[in-house]
Amino acid sequence: MYSDMASVTALNNGSRLFGEIENIQVTDIHLPSTNLRISNVLNIEVIANSIRQHGLLHPIIVKPKSNYFEIVAGYRRYLACKSLHWKRIPCHVVNLDDVQTIEIAMVENIRRKSFTPLEEANAFKMYVSDHRWGSIAELSKKIGKSSSSIVRRIALLDLPNDVLEDIKRSELSPSTAEELIPIKDAKKQSHLAKIIARRHLTAKNVRNLVKNEIIGENKQDNGKLRNQLQPFDKSIVALSIALNRIATIMEAEKEEKNIFIHELLLHQRNILNDQINTLIKSKRKYKSQILRYRNIIN
Repeated sequence: MYSDMASVTALNNGSRLFGEIENIQVTDIHLPSTNLRISNVLNIEVIANSIRQHGLLHPIIVKPKSNYFEIVAGYRRYLACKSLHWKRIPCHVVNLDDVQTIEIAMVENIRRKSFTPLEEANAFKMYVSDHRWGSIAELSKKIGKSSSSIVRRIALLDLPNDVLEDIKRSELSPSTAEELIPIKDAKKQSHLAKIIARRHLTAKNVRNLVKNEIIGENKQDNGKLRNQLQPFDKSIVALSIALNRIATIMEAEKEEKNIFIHELLLHQRNILNDQINTLIKSKRKYKSQILRYRNIIN
C-alpha cells in the first residue's frame, strides 16, 4: 500500500499541502466513481508508447478517499502506466468535492482535447441536467466555452442512435450533425445524415438542405392546420351566405313597405352577424392553442 494508509488519513486530516506531487502505488489508485467517458476507443497503446519514450510528463490528478485515491483526471494515462507495469505513478493530489471533481475532469479533458464530442456532450448534460450542479451560464464560465456551444453539444444527444453512431465513427462531424437538430422528424434526421456522409457535403450545403427540409415541414404543418380549421371556415361561409340571402329578402320587403317583417329580418341578420364574429374569434383562439401546443411538444 502507498506508504501505508496512514498517508491517506494524514491527507484527509489536512497535515499535508493539497496539490503536491506524490508517487502513489498503482494498487492504491481507483477508477473515478463518475466516469465521463462513454467511448471504448481510448488509444491506451498510443499513450503508453509516448510515456515509454518520454515519461509521464503530466501527473494524473487524484483525490484522497477513506483508504485509497480516486482518479479525477488522467484515466487514460493511468491505464497506460498500468499497461507498462508501473508500480507507482506520479499524482497531483487535490481535495475536491463531487462538483469540483467533475469540473476539474471536464476542464482537463477539454484542455487536452481528449474528450470525444459525445463524451463532451454527456459531461455537459450530467453537470447541467442530470445532477443540476450549475446552470449553462455557470458551466460556460468554468470551462471557457460559450453558452450556445454548450447547448448545441447537449442537443447532439437527442439525435437518433444511428446518427450518434455516425458521429462516433467520425463519418459525421459534430458541427455538421448540429445542423440537423432543428429538424423535428427523427427519420428525416437519419436520412439526411446518410446523404451528408455519402456526399461529403460542406456545412453550407447542409445548412441549405436542412433549411429546405424545415420549409417543407412548415408547409406540411400549415396544410394540417388548414385542415383542422376547415370546420370553422365552412361554418363562416354558410352563415355568410345565409346573411347575404336575408339581406336580399330585406331589400324586397323594404320595397313592399312591410315594416314588421323588415324589423324581424333585421334582428335575425344581427344574430347571424354576431354568430359569424363569434366563430371568427373561436377560430383564432383554437389556432393559437394548436400553435402553442406545437411549441410545447417541439
